[in-house]
Amino acid sequence: MNENSGNQLIIGTDEAGYGPNLGPLVISATVWESPTDNLLPLLAQLNAHKIQIADSKKLYHGGGSLTALEYGIMIPLRYLGQTFSPLNADETILTEQTAVFTKILSENKIRLCDIRSRIIEPEEFNRELDRFDSKGSLLSDATLALISEVLNAHHKAIPVLIFCDKHGGRNHYLDLLTQYFPDLWIQAVQESRASSIYRLTYKKQPLEFRFLAKGESQVPVALASMNSKYLRERAMIQFNEFWREKIPDLKPTAGYPEDAQRFKNDIAVVRKELGIKEETLWRKR
Repeated sequence: MNENSGNQLIIGTDEAGYGPNLGPLVISATVWESPTDNLLPLLAQLNAHKIQIADSKKLYHGGGSLTALEYGIMIPLRYLGQTFSPLNADETILTEQTAVFTKILSENKIRLCDIRSRIIEPEEFNRELDRFDSKGSLLSDATLALISEVLNAHHKAIPVLIFCDKHGGRNHYLDLLTQYFPDLWIQAVQESRASSIYRLTYKKQPLEFRFLAKGESQVPVALASMNSKYLRERAMIQFNEFWREKIPDLKPTAGYPEDAQRFKNDIAVVRKELGIKEETLWRKR
């Protein structure tokens, strides 16, 4: 798959919330149609107009402002016609920058086709963890399920390149792919710490999976990272608001292990009074 192969679909996936004990795990996929798999020139043009697509960690630092991340994800969502109210972003700027985003993509003959997510709340997370007995396997299965959904929704007679950030340091994905694409011959092109690459043909459509150690360097993965992080942070804002209505002086939490136990202890009495089970809020791992 290269710049001379004609148009192709490019799918990028990434997650937010893999490590916390509180709040959801969010997995997102972005879908692009492009004549090239190198979208870095597009990124440079967008950045020149102050439209940022990057690893979510570069746009948002825990406890800081969501504004940069919000602009970065709201503009692509509005390009797709998906609108919901921003927390901080200015509507006029969003409208102007969405027009710029649309123009740049059009000039490069690139189309953003879809952004979709899978949100796994703690209760479901715990059930799935019982089934897989591994967070990495849970993440891999949920990611492949989302990719399968996207492939069925955007099936075209053109090649598909799928970028995934590596799952928990895993290097071997052949067994996983075989579960989702049974009875198909899957070629393991490379399996290393840097990248694991596989090729197969699904419904007459060539697929290439690339599981990358630094997947966020790819534009489709970076945008998926941003969407996942934004959805998780919005969820945590609502989560903290709910509990602070019950306990006004409660210190909010981001849900990560170093602070989650403190928060769990602080809400324990009220949680029991409300009849909320611990496993509804607290992930086992």
